[in-house]
Order: sequence, then C-alpha cells, then structure tokens
Amino acid sequence: MSGLARLLTGVLLLAAPATAQEQAPGVKVLKDLAYGPDERQRLDLYLPEPGAGPRPLVVCIHGGGWAGGDKARYQWLGEAFAKKGFAAASVTYRFAPKHRSPAAMEDVQRAVRWLRKNAAEHGIDPARFGAIGGSAGGHLAAWLALADPLDDRDPELSKFSSRVQCVVDCYGPVDLEAMMTSASAPIVENFLGKPLAGNEADYRKASPQFLVRKDPPPFLIVHGTEDVGTKRGQVPMEQSTAFLERLKAAGGDARLVKLEGAPHGFSHSGAGNAHAQAMLAAALEFFGRHLARPAGDRK
Repeated sequence: MSGLARLLTGVLLLAAPATAQEQAPGVKVLKDLAYGPDERQRLDLYLPEPGAGPRPLVVCIHGGGWAGGDKARYQWLGEAFAKKGFAAASVTYRFAPKHRSPAAMEDVQRAVRWLRKNAAEHGIDPARFGAIGGSAGGHLAAWLALADPLDDRDPELSKFSSRVQCVVDCYGPVDLEAMMTSASAPIVENFLGKPLAGNEADYRKASPQFLVRKDPPPFLIVHGTEDVGTKRGQVPMEQSTAFLERLKAAGGDARLVKLEGAPHGFSHSGAGNAHAQAMLAAALEFFGRHLARPAGDRK
C-alpha cells in the first residue's frame, strides 16, 4: 500500500469507557476520556507521579491525512512527556470524508477547552498548555496556537480558551493552497471536500500560514530532509521554511530543525527511532523553556 493510501485509509477503534492503568513506571494513564459526544472525540491522558504541581500539559495530535490514525500512535510520546514531569493528552478527532474541514479543527479546540475545564481534577495548570503534532496533526497543533474559536455553542466549554501557549509542528501542511502542487493534493482535497479552483479563500482560511498575526506564540518546527513530496514524502520542506519566515516576520520566536535523512511520519515511529528521539529531545527542551512557571509564581 502506498504512503498516500495509508494516510487515506487509517482506522480508529471505537472508544471504550475510561479506565486508569499503569502503562509505564511512574505514569498513570486515563484511556478514552470523552471530550465531546462523537465516538471519535476521545483522548488519552498521561499523568506523572504526584508531586509539585500543577503540571504543564502537552496536547499530542496524531496525523493520518485528517482521514485516519489513532491516538495510540502517540502513546510513546505521552509516556515520554509524563516521565519528564509534563501531563500529556493524546487526542483524536473526527475524520474526513464523513467529517470535512473544519470538523477536525473544531475538535482539537474543543479538546483543549475540555482539558482546561477539568484541569484541577488532574493536577494540570490551565495557563501552561503546549501542543505537538505530526503531519495533519502538525497542522492542527499550529491551528491551536493561531486560530480563534470556531464553535462556541457549548456554554460550559466556551468559558475556556482554545489556544495553546507554544507549538512543536512536525512536518505539518500549514499552507493548504500550496499543498495542492504536492504529492498530497488528493489528501488535502479530501479534507476540504472541494477543489482548489474557485475555493482558494476556503483553503487559506483553513491554513495556519495565513493566520499568523503580530507576535505569534513560540514555534519549534521539525522536518525531515527526505520528506520531499515524492513517493517517500508527503509534505514538502517549503511548507516549513515559508511558515518559519512568516512567523519570524511577525515577531515570533520560531526555529526550524531539519533532520537529515528523516522521511515523512518519523514522529509516529516511537521510542526506537533515532529521528523520533531527536525530535523528542528538541521538544522537551522547547517545552521546558516555554511552559516553565513564571519566576514570580514559583514556590
């Protein structure tokens, strides 16, 4: 099966009732917490051992061409963050083609609001949220830092911010209009549910690249040099370099790490992959700086 086909045919298992169990030493995991009524609006919460708190949270968003994937892809990442003292939430969302844009963006915003509403119960600091995602998940993570809320119909959740304070974007397709010249054009069109011609404004509206305003939140962008839009690639490097330039021009603290030899999808490879480990090391340093408690608030 081609890389393109894999992205379009990802599968999510039906959610089970929430349970608490030990997945790794020192990490408590709450599985399949419902942040909304749809069966795909579920997240897994990874919590470190009790200690000084409340803890900063990292929202982990899997890829899959907005059409598939599973929050379990980032179990390794959730456990890694929890072992370093962060809470982490691995989130899934509604998929195209049944649910086109903006459903996935609405869902990740709803998840962030739900996590803030329930932060005290889980020892989470609602003022210190970051996000990380790969591929379509990178797009959604960037969206969380830059976009205004799309859906305020829930009176309880609408009281809470849907934004995060900083983002690690792993090879995210952040300019969907430009993506239509790449190998992933069919994936993007499947997500939007309409061709680019005549709908350019809708493609830009769904693109973090066009949401950058003055003084954006900090971004760490990680992209593999082998993600070149060919048979092995899905998101051209130009997506990340142009996004970096836009963020810096707006006064943002932004950095691009190019991982030599890394193909598309390396962040989902898990703890045994050298490229994933390099990404994790950079992400831990980044979140450690940007989600640290302000000096005046430390006890």
